[in-house]
Amino acid sequence: MARRSILTPAREEKAEQPVQPEPGPPLPPEPAPRRASTIKPSRIAKLHVGGYYNPDDPGIVAFQKLGIDLRRSQQDMLQEAIRDFVAKYEASMAFKN
Repeated sequence: MARRSILTPAREEKAEQPVQPEPGPPLPPEPAPRRASTIKPSRIAKLHVGGYYNPDDPGIVAFQKLGIDLRRSQQDMLQEAIRDFVAKYEASMAFKN
């Protein structure tokens, strides 16, 4: 007696399915879904001011150590430095209307 495969019923069922017609012209791709904003609420409507500096620069090393000693964030220290710089050159008065 010949062995019968357990896949025989599945093959017969597949053979009985009607052939589907060729699809028409391809539809245009759907636009990609919009991602939720990755901007933190605390940063909305704020300006980023920053830069990349050589980590071996003595001024940068002193800035980092000062931040640790004073327990202040770089953002707070940079804001103070910007205010001092603007005051030094009296720029706030020069650009007022």
